[in-house]
Amino acid sequence: MGIQKNKKFMAALITLVAAGALMACGSTDTSGLKYLSDFKAKDFVKLGDYKGIEVQVEEPEITDDYLDGYIDYLLMNNPVSTPVTDRSVKMGDTANIDYEGKLDGVAFAGGTAQGFDLTIGSGRFIDGFEDGVVGMEIGETKDINLTFPDPYTNPDLAGKDVVFTVTVNSISLQEAPELNDEYVKSLGIEDCSTVEDYRNYIYDELMGQAKENFEEDKKDAVLEAVENNTVFDDMPEGMVGRLNDMLVRNMEAYAGMYGMDVGEYAANVYGCKPEEYEDVLLEQAERSARVYVMMSAIADKEKITVTDEEMEEILTGEAQQYGASLEEYTEGLDREGYREYLLFERVAEFLAENAIVNGQDSSK
Repeated sequence: MGIQKNKKFMAALITLVAAGALMACGSTDTSGLKYLSDFKAKDFVKLGDYKGIEVQVEEPEITDDYLDGYIDYLLMNNPVSTPVTDRSVKMGDTANIDYEGKLDGVAFAGGTAQGFDLTIGSGRFIDGFEDGVVGMEIGETKDINLTFPDPYTNPDLAGKDVVFTVTVNSISLQEAPELNDEYVKSLGIEDCSTVEDYRNYIYDELMGQAKENFEEDKKDAVLEAVENNTVFDDMPEGMVGRLNDMLVRNMEAYAGMYGMDVGEYAANVYGCKPEEYEDVLLEQAERSARVYVMMSAIADKEKITVTDEEMEEILTGEAQQYGASLEEYTEGLDREGYREYLLFERVAEFLAENAIVNGQDSSK
């Protein structure tokens, strides 16, 4: 398994445990050992080397070309409006319009607006509307005859012939601003008043993110290597069942958010066939169990723990971050599941700190 594939798994694994631990767990129908606290991890894994692991991870770097391209992207996404007064509407313009849509001479719901900014070519309206505005002059009023597509979100309009009466109030161009000292000062960034200051500021922002990504890539690479060095027995049935139930609940919840069938959503996430999603989720749960048992075995050897007091302090800080009381934030909390998540994070940090990355000892 490559690092990129492993990254996707670890992201899903962390989301699974963190999100699932904060959901009311209820009871499961599985029997056996459900949590790491129910058994000795060493009984289910035989650890190989896990300290001094050598991995290769791409070093964080921000090239001049990337910096220039990113700044151009920021400028394009913060356009300035330039009024146009000497010509008619063209593709790419932003036309401020009033419009009223009528079906059989009667205005229909949702078909009327005043002072609406429409970028011509954006495709926000039904086919033909924006083309009809092209060529109009400021102050001009025009009827545009159109037909709604069939099917359409509003079945009462599907396939119907309508007339939009459109008036152009103004025309403007949305263009990327010129990068100069005056523009930089207008951004109000502390200690940033020149183009050079701005380039340094953006560079530091990008490098900070690149370093965070590097640290995550390092953890993923080390974890994959440690996993490859470990021999696993069959995982406790109860733990696999608990994690599988959690995955299924999460898939159902996210699928519902997007209005999708759970099999369809899982297929998009894991690249499987919709009808295979149950088997795929079970495989994910089994691997999650192996990784967590492995990390628990390392924690036992290295005496890495998460005390009740530490967990309470972390939860209190998280509750404050979300503006909730501790009681509200932890309602329905699976505390053992959350402790496992915190333990995983601590062991992952330990492994990364004791790895040799790109030939350099991370512990030094």
